[in-house]
Amino acid sequence: MQLDHLLTKETIRLQVRATGRMDVVQKAGELLVASGNADARYIEAMKHSLKTHGPYMVIVPGVALLHARPEDGVRQLCMSLVTLDPPIEFGNPDNDPVSVAFALGAEDNSKHVEAIAVLAGLLEDEQAMETIRHSTSVDEVLQIIAAAQAGE
Repeated sequence: MQLDHLLTKETIRLQVRATGRMDVVQKAGELLVASGNADARYIEAMKHSLKTHGPYMVIVPGVALLHARPEDGVRQLCMSLVTLDPPIEFGNPDNDPVSVAFALGAEDNSKHVEAIAVLAGLLEDEQAMETIRHSTSVDEVLQIIAAAQAGE
């Protein structure tokens, strides 16, 4: 499945105010639940993973990839995107603060690989990520995602 099938107007929220890292997980996770692709318990599993394993989910400067295990309540492959204003500290000394959070749910350990590959390409495009960080238009973000997916 491609990113443009996972990230839609319904699964993207921009310039969100959060009270802390667990609130970021809550807000990003709620979009997965609202899409019908994850159960509410998946949000709690992502929070538990962050508490247990620390801020390893902050994968590059300013970006968190929130996730938990497939068996923790994922119905089918899903992803959400939340930009944060102001950015939030997750406790990662190398990559904080977080201004963009993706939440990923996969129903097994392999179906998300293609989406992760496209996401990696998007994360490498500094200009695209900077535009996403500051955008107030979901349509603009969707155009950037489509361009990244097309390899532009």
